[in-house]
Amino acid sequence: MASLKYDSFYRYEEWTGFLKQIQSEHPSFVRLIPLAQTKQGRHVYLAEVNDPSTGPAESKGAYYIQAGLHAIEGAGITAALHILHALLTVDDYRELLKRVAFYIVPCADPDGSDYALSAQIDIRNRYEDTFRKNQLLPQDINGDGYVLQMRWRDPLGLYKEHPDEPRLMIRREPGDMEGAFYHVAQEGLIRDYDGTPPASPRRVDFNRSYPVEWKPGAVASAFPLSEPEMRAIAEFQVAHPNIFAGVDFHCGTHAVLRTSYKPDSQFHAGDLRTTMQIGKLAEEITGFPLMSTDNYNFGGAPIRLNGNSNDWAYAKLGISHYVIEVGFGFTSIGLQPNEIIRSDDKMREEYMRRLLAFHDGHGSRIFMPWRTFGHPQLGEVEIGGMMAGSARFMYPPDMEGVVPGTTGFVLRHAAMCPRLIVANVEATPLGARLFRIRATVGNIGGLSTEVMQEGGSPDMKRPVTVRLVGEGIEILNRSAVHQTDSLAPAGGSFAVEWFIRAEENRFAASIEAGHPRAGSVRCEVSLQDL
Repeated sequence: MASLKYDSFYRYEEWTGFLKQIQSEHPSFVRLIPLAQTKQGRHVYLAEVNDPSTGPAESKGAYYIQAGLHAIEGAGITAALHILHALLTVDDYRELLKRVAFYIVPCADPDGSDYALSAQIDIRNRYEDTFRKNQLLPQDINGDGYVLQMRWRDPLGLYKEHPDEPRLMIRREPGDMEGAFYHVAQEGLIRDYDGTPPASPRRVDFNRSYPVEWKPGAVASAFPLSEPEMRAIAEFQVAHPNIFAGVDFHCGTHAVLRTSYKPDSQFHAGDLRTTMQIGKLAEEITGFPLMSTDNYNFGGAPIRLNGNSNDWAYAKLGISHYVIEVGFGFTSIGLQPNEIIRSDDKMREEYMRRLLAFHDGHGSRIFMPWRTFGHPQLGEVEIGGMMAGSARFMYPPDMEGVVPGTTGFVLRHAAMCPRLIVANVEATPLGARLFRIRATVGNIGGLSTEVMQEGGSPDMKRPVTVRLVGEGIEILNRSAVHQTDSLAPAGGSFAVEWFIRAEENRFAASIEAGHPRAGSVRCEVSLQDL
């Protein structure tokens, strides 16, 4: 069985190799689906994990897992692979696969993820050329293989070295005239340089590209789902109405983030209650605090993250969904979420000093010494600085202590899937080969069949459908099919009834109940020699 690594983050060839090895070892349980090809020719793979002895994946409720939506967040890839590994190696989880299928996308941005790891560049997903003069075009210009920072001296510069930690560049205080001052920019060339500090390139953020609450902005995609990777992911989700829940792994301050599609005061009471109850379970299992997406921001001030995965999952898909932040550099030095989220610039300077000292003590490197270089436009500059890489300065071995908890929550969450049963079946003869059949169809799962009552667009709402099928019988009801919009969790039920005429005073038939998110169930009904 393939084993996970925790000493470094996964490159494209490594995580795709892991998937292919798992698939070759469990060919009946794992199917690899290439959802899309990136602009650089890599594949966005989805691993479908399912126990075929109880039917194909499409016949069961399914749980969706996504990671690597941002290029520098490689620890999420490890978290996703850990779930895949656990499903196939832990007996209890193998049992879960009999009832629930899993769709796992370990890395939504293969191009950006590999670029971040190889060039150690701080990037969300992609840079986009604005074709304006004085725009910085990030690239490795000194040939060391990295795309770090450039700095050059200027009395008008906005940055200076930290007095106690010269590797750390800090903002200049108003009126400060002491010491050397610098301009700082990302390494690269400048389009039509005019002598003023270059403008940063436009950044594309995949987690601002979902169609729900999308708005044009500095980091938004050109239009909703304009990036091929995101379009393929969204199309897959919409085409699979059996998905009832999911998670999106990111790498920031430890947190379980719930949707903030609406203020709590305007949220559907039942949907908010479900979201909070499951979120508190996630908090208990992972040790990460539950919070609203809007409140997850440095300085603690609410911020609207338009076009994000949590809002899409609620408003469009109508599923139970969370973003799980598995950690980054500040969590590696032991900082608690409230210390990080409420920090100001001065506090973060101190955190960065501690972070540099931590990596020094562990023999890991997150800083490249400044080296002089003759820039073709700026003249003499120094190139070096912080190496963002993946998971933004996280100490990779931290993953081994974190991902078992995130897997534990995901599989508890998945076990809450809606689950149908047919009970209290009665077949009563009425004479003259007429019979009345009654039954109760119930949901014994932890989530309702529609999962979210208000969340979800109309095309994602499917009824619970119950049919009576059999040979040699005539169904006398006006409609042979019973439906209900939704069944509540933990015992929600509705009664069904048919009147039939049999060819003889005996018959054999089946009651079939189904819902995309709850799977299907079949109960035999027979009456012999009456």
